[in-house]
Amino acid sequence: MDTRAVSSPGSKSSRDRAVSPDGVIRLALNHPPPITDVFNPRIFAALNRVLVKSPPVELMATHRWMGTEHDRQQGAIFAGRRLGAIPDPDRVVVTHSTQAALHVLLAAILRNGRSLAVEQLSYPPIRSFAARYGIRVVDVAIDGDGLNPDAFDEICRQERPTALYLLSTYQNPTTVTMSLGRRQRVSEIARRYQVQLIEDDVYSLLAGSPLPPISSLVPELSWYLLGTAKSFATGLKLAFVVAPSGAEAARAFWPGLRATDWMASPLSAALMAELISSGDDLEILAAVKRELAVRHRLVVNGLKGRPLASDPGCLHVWMPMNGLSSSEIAAGLLAHGVQVAVSASYASDGWTPPEAIRFGIGNPETSSVLEQAISRIRLALP
Repeated sequence: MDTRAVSSPGSKSSRDRAVSPDGVIRLALNHPPPITDVFNPRIFAALNRVLVKSPPVELMATHRWMGTEHDRQQGAIFAGRRLGAIPDPDRVVVTHSTQAALHVLLAAILRNGRSLAVEQLSYPPIRSFAARYGIRVVDVAIDGDGLNPDAFDEICRQERPTALYLLSTYQNPTTVTMSLGRRQRVSEIARRYQVQLIEDDVYSLLAGSPLPPISSLVPELSWYLLGTAKSFATGLKLAFVVAPSGAEAARAFWPGLRATDWMASPLSAALMAELISSGDDLEILAAVKRELAVRHRLVVNGLKGRPLASDPGCLHVWMPMNGLSSSEIAAGLLAHGVQVAVSASYASDGWTPPEAIRFGIGNPETSSVLEQAISRIRLALP
């Protein structure tokens, strides 16, 4: 099959962010879908309000450090919708991104050879970040309901990890959302062994009926991360951190780390605060959810009969390969013009995970490009 072009030159989809110059549709990326008709007018209006309140020379005159008081108040409201109660704004830190926040937290929490527990299949950068700081990573087994609490308890007794990093909603890559009972058990184990939680809740804003974060069950040990890049727009790089206390927030992020790059862009911070205070963030999220539901129907219908782990609010789909080599399948798909991720990308070097592929459904600019990708996947699979 000729994969040099997805559509005619000059058409909108020929400039699609998901399509590389050689015509390969990049589904290894995990971006939210564009919702131009809703996003553009609300962002334009919010930016205008921001610039009326704060002229550019004032807005961009300096760093916002941990966020202005207004930023933190709005961040507390934003995170409070998930936590079930609005946290004290002193506990809130406004950061450049989830990745930037993780860099700070790993260095602040896991010193002097302490270890970090992670899910056996997990967000790949967490392992590279830990390696950068010389932090030992300990895998915790997972099952169909997410992190296995018995395995976590065993790791806590044997390895005494200082912290646990996990995604409890739409786990990356498996799409699993941990049940409430499982969340309660994990929180109880963390409290028993005094293990700090770094809960990355970046995907939860897109869930239809999201369960309470584990951080809401054990707030005194939790560093709760709620980013915007996976639910609003990838370029809106912002993440709110809710620390166990205001003192802990200050210890981790201020003042010794002023000369690093974790601080939020003043314009992004002010824009997000304005979206939250006006309620426009909820309108944008609702539109993203509607578009994701449409795209999931395309995937489910297009790959009917194939094993899939998916949810209408999840940005990615997990597809077990049932004994086939996921690397070989991915190579074959790439030859047919579709790039996907393989299960080994999410595992430690010393463990061979079950064969599976993960593909994102939000990155294509249009659902028609996603349909083309799904058609190619269906034709390429044995």
